[in-house]
Amino acid sequence: MPVQLRLILLILLLVTLAGCGSHDPVWRMKAQLTLLQLQGENAAVSHPDDYAHINSTFQQGEVLLLEQEEEEEADQRYKLAYQKGLVLKQEVTLYKERMKEEARQKAIEERATREEEERSRLEAEQKRQQELEEAQKALQKNQKNEDAAESAVRAALPTTYTVRRGETLPQIAARPELYNDMALWPLIYRANRDQIRDPYQLWPGQTLKIPRNFSREEALEARRQAHRRSP
Repeated sequence: MPVQLRLILLILLLVTLAGCGSHDPVWRMKAQLTLLQLQGENAAVSHPDDYAHINSTFQQGEVLLLEQEEEEEADQRYKLAYQKGLVLKQEVTLYKERMKEEARQKAIEERATREEEERSRLEAEQKRQQELEEAQKALQKNQKNEDAAESAVRAALPTTYTVRRGETLPQIAARPELYNDMALWPLIYRANRDQIRDPYQLWPGQTLKIPRNFSREEALEARRQAHRRSP
């Protein structure tokens, strides 16, 4: 049975008993109702000492009334219990309002904390993304600079070469002022197919074209061809 329903039934019972027993002290029923209301408000949990003191005062009135038949003394105890009960009811009301406000403030703070954490997470993610983009741009810039530098170096190097007696294409490709890499001889071979019929035979005095503007893929293919067939 719900607490409120039990409280209403008890109040009705007390009212009925008050009507049947008109000899009861004036403040007894008010004190009982106040105690019941405090029970319904869980005052024994939130304010255990104060509630226990009020209940003790009421019980003192019960002893004076039922055992000693001191109605006036008992009524004073009931009145005191009733007055203290009213004060405690106000304190309980304020306590509940304070707890409710604290819960509301806590909810606001928790929501603000979550929002701040989410904001920090998004900022960190944006910062990482920005750093990644900047790193990629820097890498691309460096690559372009390297390619430009390599192109400039190539442009400054000889674009033709006169064959000397006994030289082969790998020897020519290995010369420092040319490729400095004997495995790149197929580049020279392909550029001079009009005058080189056999990559194994060169004639002194031949002027060979030395390709400079070749791609990385072309260089890799030349090395693969050189490994397959060495002159």
